[in-house]
Amino acid sequence: MLRWALIAAVALAAVAAVSLTMVLRTDAKPSVERFVTWQAGQQPAPPIRLRTAAGAPFRLASLRGRTTIVTFVDPHCTTFCPRESLVIDDAVRTLPVAQRPAIVAVSVDPTVTSPRVFAQESKRFRWLPQWRWATGSHAELARVWHAYHVEVIPTKDDITHTELAYVVDAKGDERALLLWPFHAIDVSRAIASASS
Repeated sequence: MLRWALIAAVALAAVAAVSLTMVLRTDAKPSVERFVTWQAGQQPAPPIRLRTAAGAPFRLASLRGRTTIVTFVDPHCTTFCPRESLVIDDAVRTLPVAQRPAIVAVSVDPTVTSPRVFAQESKRFRWLPQWRWATGSHAELARVWHAYHVEVIPTKDDITHTELAYVVDAKGDERALLLWPFHAIDVSRAIASASS
């Protein structure tokens, strides 16, 4: 079991490095912060066409007009996903309610389909009301994972995946990429960069 955990960890580290390299090839400028930024209009966010936890159609484009954070979460995670959620929430809480971004949590586990389970896990993660799940079939989710450079590796008792968050501006352009581990101040600055 330890051998498989080590293989998964090495694979994920390699995937994170490759993902960052691929993202940086799109003329992104590394910031002096712990995130990568793009200028307005430089990097359109790939479309997301999935479903909400309740099964209604969901489109990332429906959030145009407000800043949005797109991240990827294992609903049953007990390690990094809850911590990442808390860090994002710590940053979002500092903003007036009217200025808080929408937060889209794209599931990395297509086997979770129950609205009750999604609601239960949202409560466990202690999410603010700005969070929403985006889910779908394995094929639908895999298209989104690929478009956002997220590698998903199911392991025996977990789903290892690239931990990152994108900040998308009100016009639908990616403005920042945060790779885990990041801090609330990084999220706050990335949100501010999307508003400029």
